[in-house]
Amino acid sequence: MAITRKRRGSVEESVRDYLKLHPETYSFLKGRVVNVSKLARDIKGKYPDFNISSIRYSLNKFMEESSDGRTDLTYVEELLMQSKVTLQDKITVLMSVKPLNVNYISATYLTDSVVYIVDELKNGKLPLGNQVTVERDVSAIHIFSPKEIERVPGFVMRITERLYSSGINVLQLISCSNETIIVIRRSDGVRAYETLVLS
Repeated sequence: MAITRKRRGSVEESVRDYLKLHPETYSFLKGRVVNVSKLARDIKGKYPDFNISSIRYSLNKFMEESSDGRTDLTYVEELLMQSKVTLQDKITVLMSVKPLNVNYISATYLTDSVVYIVDELKNGKLPLGNQVTVERDVSAIHIFSPKEIERVPGFVMRITERLYSSGINVLQLISCSNETIIVIRRSDGVRAYETLVLS
């Protein structure tokens, strides 16, 4: 029985697809802080018919690729480090079928409702009723970034990937221009802040 060899192109495409599904690994590869041989063995576990040397060749090629487009995760990391990140407690999320008269940090108009993030200290009694859902015990992380993020893909993905890797659930995420607001459980607030600032 003849053994068919995988074309180098198909190996490279599959390795690139693997890295797209593992952005953290891609970031480490571009930062040259990954064991290429071990990573090649991990990828071979997913593609057992690939030659390990071909996988290593592809990984080394990707590591050396020019980042002229400046869209790789290393550059995304630089933009995150340049961002101003603040943590705000004492907030509440309101979801209402009709617009509310509240002092809000952010309002998102959905098809059948409006979601408000409000500062509890700047509002008196919050409107309640059958058509208003209230979510308390939450915190907001504000990320003010360089305007460049508007032209760089992967910024929001990198933020959510960091939070996911720390086991933090994102309740709400609003991203507009160079400002991103993330709502998480208050109990996760400090850990989420440290994950974005200290990682």
